[in-house]
Amino acid sequence: MEKAGFIEELMKKTGLSQSDGEKVNEVMEANPLIGGDIGNIISQIAQKLGIGEDKAKEIFEKAKEILSGGILDKIKNPFGGQ
Repeated sequence: MEKAGFIEELMKKTGLSQSDGEKVNEVMEANPLIGGDIGNIISQIAQKLGIGEDKAKEIFEKAKEILSGGILDKIKNPFGGQ
């Protein structure tokens, strides 16, 4: 999924601003989801946005849903409809 699409979808699902969506995107890009330290990712989101860990975990879960949906689309249609 392209960066702008991810941020836009994250804004819709979480109510975040564009700026906060970009901050979450930075954290997600900097950390591997598979085999990564999920607690560390959630802590980074909380710190960047100045929110509690519980709210950061909700945002992380929505971000993970969006990203995994984009990956599944690529698996189902690897050539982008060509």
